[in-house]
Amino acid sequence: MNKVINEKLIARNKKIGSITSIAGMAILVGGLILSFTGDPGRNTIISFGALIVGFIVAQISTSFVNKFGRSPRFDEVIGDNLAKLNNKYTYYVYSSPIAMLLVGPYGIWIPTPVSATGEVFYDKKWKQKGGSFMFKFFGQENIGKPDADAASNEIAVRELLSKHLDEGEIPEISNVLVLLNPKASIGDTENAPLPIVTGDALRRYIRSVDRKAEDEMSDEMLEKINSIFETRD
Repeated sequence: MNKVINEKLIARNKKIGSITSIAGMAILVGGLILSFTGDPGRNTIISFGALIVGFIVAQISTSFVNKFGRSPRFDEVIGDNLAKLNNKYTYYVYSSPIAMLLVGPYGIWIPTPVSATGEVFYDKKWKQKGGSFMFKFFGQENIGKPDADAASNEIAVRELLSKHLDEGEIPEISNVLVLLNPKASIGDTENAPLPIVTGDALRRYIRSVDRKAEDEMSDEMLEKINSIFETRD
């Protein structure tokens, strides 16, 4: 499998995560100090404002750190699992309109990472049982709305492809949710709108689906699609 990774963007955003983490902590500590000094009434208002701003900055930091500062990153875990695919597959990391995208001979795959803990299942919407309340509160292990994330990613990919290809040339685009937290398990997903697999089962799942595909893209079309992602602004 080929890889195209935007290392500059990853390094930049990792740095942003570190800076915002320090800034958020400084704002929170500063607000706490103010609440015990000077004019109680005035400083209490400032301290409360600092708490709100510090919390917002901390949430921004958490988002950047989770995506770019953790080791291994989600894209690295997925990439390691996909590594044994043949060279007709190309894995794009922050080098396409979305975070991760796999172009293969039978179409395009969009893996959407899910970091939830506990048991993940589908009952009219995605839900989870168990997991840490504190981590879920800060958005680190919450199930969120992965189907909405996947839909948004697909729209972004289609919009780019439609600028370069006729409608009939756009290949099959398949979404798959990837449960990456080792503390999590998959429950009842029979009625789920999207398939979900664990991180170590992703390659097997893609291979099983692609083997059943009827139409393989020509080498020329595959090269044309890859060139769209490799040369985009």
